[in-house]
Amino acid sequence: MATQGCPCGFYNDHVKTCTCTPNMIHKYLQRISGPLLDRIDIHVEVPRLKQDELMSKASGEPSVKIRARVRQAREIQQVRFAGTKIFNNSQMSSKLTKQH
Repeated sequence: MATQGCPCGFYNDHVKTCTCTPNMIHKYLQRISGPLLDRIDIHVEVPRLKQDELMSKASGEPSVKIRARVRQAREIQQVRFAGTKIFNNSQMSSKLTKQH
């Protein structure tokens, strides 16, 4: 669930200033509290990303390296489950999980 911190949507924003009064913010938060917020276990404030953070191209891991890791894991599983009807780790029982 995503909600704004206030009616204008700029509460704690580092780019634009919130125009709401403390009373407006309190009333707004009261409207969404109670039964709705009681059903949510974790509340995390996520600030807006700055434009340069959003537009920068973060260098992630290349697909070739990821593919090699996946192939290696599958080969290990093939050896591990040779002669059984199990093909991957997700099919393991709790007994097999403890064993391996």
